[in-house]
Amino acid sequence: MPGIVLAFVIGVGSYVLADRYIPGVSGILLAIVIGIAVRSFGWVPWWAEVGLKLSAKTLLRLGIVLFGLQLVLGDILALGWEVVTVVVITVVASFFGTWAAARMLRLGGSDAIMLATGTSICGASAVAGAAAALDRGDGKDRSGRDLDSGVAAAIAVVTLWGTVAMLSLPFLAGPLGLDQHTAGVWIGAGVHEVGQVVAAGGIAGATAMSVAVTVKLARVVLLAPAVAGISLWSGRRSAGGSVSGTTGSRPPIVPGFVLGFLAAVLFATFVGVPDAAAGYLETAATLLLSVAMAAVGTGVDLPALLRRGGPALVAGLMGTLVTVGVALGAVLVLVA
Repeated sequence: MPGIVLAFVIGVGSYVLADRYIPGVSGILLAIVIGIAVRSFGWVPWWAEVGLKLSAKTLLRLGIVLFGLQLVLGDILALGWEVVTVVVITVVASFFGTWAAARMLRLGGSDAIMLATGTSICGASAVAGAAAALDRGDGKDRSGRDLDSGVAAAIAVVTLWGTVAMLSLPFLAGPLGLDQHTAGVWIGAGVHEVGQVVAAGGIAGATAMSVAVTVKLARVVLLAPAVAGISLWSGRRSAGGSVSGTTGSRPPIVPGFVLGFLAAVLFATFVGVPDAAAGYLETAATLLLSVAMAAVGTGVDLPALLRRGGPALVAGLMGTLVTVGVALGAVLVLVA
């Protein structure tokens, strides 16, 4: 309980601070940054560790499910086949480009997959989804390697380069000749975190932000098939031989929270969320994600990452360049 309370204090405080005093900055992003700062300065008490880990997993998954209630498939399809094609091309190129860069730099297979998923789809939430798919049930992957350090490194790297993209793309759109619509498509397809997309779109303009968020949500929808594919790959990979130390039942191919996310999307699409409840559910999802991201941030020791995480930082940079570059090329060819 003490760790959960600490996560709530950081997460809710970040949400309120961003909402009232820092316009254009996502509370989720601020929660991650504060969480990283608390860990990096050595301010995380020992009695909070268990609750913070619980918050980083359980609350994050619940927040992802609630986030699905904000997605309506019709809004995504209304973007047109050109924009949907941009999203698919960018996600595929980003995933395999980041994965190849990570493997070239000798990152472990699970670490490479988590980094690639976070870079290509939706940042920390996607990293968590990939970790859940790779987890054999005891916090380790099918080869017996601990996942926590890889999750923390992937989130830190994705957050860092996503922030750089968030601050860069809105100011590059003008010199590249993009109007607000095409700039919004580029931002939604090229920036990692949902909160970062909102912030970047807000810098570019109201139209750009609306388009960027919708495009980003199209990327988020791809989280479900990506996690299912990772889980299937991991299961087949481990099926070739026994893994020492593996106990308990085998995790499902599709984690429960992904099924919940899909069910929420289908509910919002075919049943609809009442207007009276929509605002409350959106706030609840954002608060849960803020609290979870605060807990996730406390798992990132930035000084240690900078000392030992050179390959992950370089792989994340290369993956981000692929994401931004492919997204821009696809936008210029198909949308502009």
